[in-house]
Amino acid sequence: MNPGEHKKNKLEIFNLKTARAKMSDMGRKIIIPIKVKLKQNDRVKKIVVVSMVVVIVSLSLGVYKIREIQTRGYIVYYGDKQVGIVREKEEVSHVLEDIKKNLSEVHDCDVVLNGELKFEETHAKDQLLTSADEIENNIKSQLDFSISGYALVVDGQEIGYSKSKEELEQLLNSFKELYTEKENAKILEVGFLENVDIVEKEFPINKLSQLDELRNYILSGGEEVKTHVVEAGESLWTIAKKYNVSVNDLIEANSNIVPEKLQIGDEVKLTISKSLLTVVTVEEVEYTAEMKYDVKVQYDSSMYKTQSKVKVKGQKGETRYLAKVTKHNGTIVDKQILKEEVVKEPVNELVVKGTKELPKTVATGAFVMPTRGTLSSRYGMRGSRMHQGVDIAASVGTPIRAADGGTVTFAGWKGSYGYFVIINHGNGYVTKYAHCSSINVKVGDKVAKGQVIARVGSTGNATGPHLHFEVLKNGKNVNPAGFIY
Repeated sequence: MNPGEHKKNKLEIFNLKTARAKMSDMGRKIIIPIKVKLKQNDRVKKIVVVSMVVVIVSLSLGVYKIREIQTRGYIVYYGDKQVGIVREKEEVSHVLEDIKKNLSEVHDCDVVLNGELKFEETHAKDQLLTSADEIENNIKSQLDFSISGYALVVDGQEIGYSKSKEELEQLLNSFKELYTEKENAKILEVGFLENVDIVEKEFPINKLSQLDELRNYILSGGEEVKTHVVEAGESLWTIAKKYNVSVNDLIEANSNIVPEKLQIGDEVKLTISKSLLTVVTVEEVEYTAEMKYDVKVQYDSSMYKTQSKVKVKGQKGETRYLAKVTKHNGTIVDKQILKEEVVKEPVNELVVKGTKELPKTVATGAFVMPTRGTLSSRYGMRGSRMHQGVDIAASVGTPIRAADGGTVTFAGWKGSYGYFVIINHGNGYVTKYAHCSSINVKVGDKVAKGQVIARVGSTGNATGPHLHFEVLKNGKNVNPAGFIY
């Protein structure tokens, strides 16, 4: 609408107001076309405004679209951890392969990464983007990976891991060789008692076994409970040393036992280490074994009951065997004799024993107390000199008896011993009796065990009435306390 038209419209409106006062009927007819004309002008204005808005919005949408395209990108995840932001997935597609390749070269084995790259769409400015090198370092900082190798499985339990199947096979063969390298045995079968397998496996690298460590673990990684029956002279300390365990372990495993009160026949439980693998060998073995001889007895009425002699000396025989032997870690668990051949027959031994009753003067080998009294001095050092016997204090005249049967070899006075008797019992033993008040026997007499040979006195070098009693074995003094009763 130009200015002229606008001015004309204002004039028409003014004239319309003037005419309305004079001619109401005619005014109504004139107003209607004027309003219609005004409405047409408003519509034009609206169209102009709307067009301008559309242009502005279109321009804004165009700018937004350009920016939206320029900031498109991806958040990169390794597993569930964010490791960076990139524009295109292809920028980091090689990262995992590079990491895997480097690890494989370092550890000389196939490596399996326990994670994968994931992408989530996002928008980010250039300064927020992450380089491929940074993403690789971020992945390495939280890297979790396995290696591809082999597991040694014993009865369903994985006990060791290796990069090489051949290495585990060599290890198993080394255990078999411990029990198969024998000169006198023909190995028929060799294997393991347990179910042993080598399976391909992916596992963390920290589980990789050193061969020597795995061998030692197999040799002592198992446990076996044993029961030891206490024998004479044993203690927890000697038992612990025998089985190479600690005393504390024995005490802990046997809470019902008081170490200081251990008795013969008590049962002691102990846990000892054993191999996780049991090598089973079936061997054909040829060996010889001694054959025992029998002892035959022949009786002779001209010999005393205590006498015997070997008339024919026995000789062991020899038998050659061919046997099928089953062993577990070298210990025989079963033996089947396949062939048996006697190489040398045994010679039975013939022993002649007497039946004649012993005379009372023959030694029995057991001593009796030579007199009744009180032990006043023991065997051993007395001051600076050795006291070779025991002193038994008793009243003068108390009977002194022969400790055992024998022959009197001395009867009389002997210096500081006073009246003195010596008896040879004929079996290596000699007894001496000193300080007697009187003697009832003479040299050469045969005396019986318990026979009165003298009486207590204080002759010789004695401070009071007593018997000084000595025992000699094969010419040497011994403590009489171990013989008399």
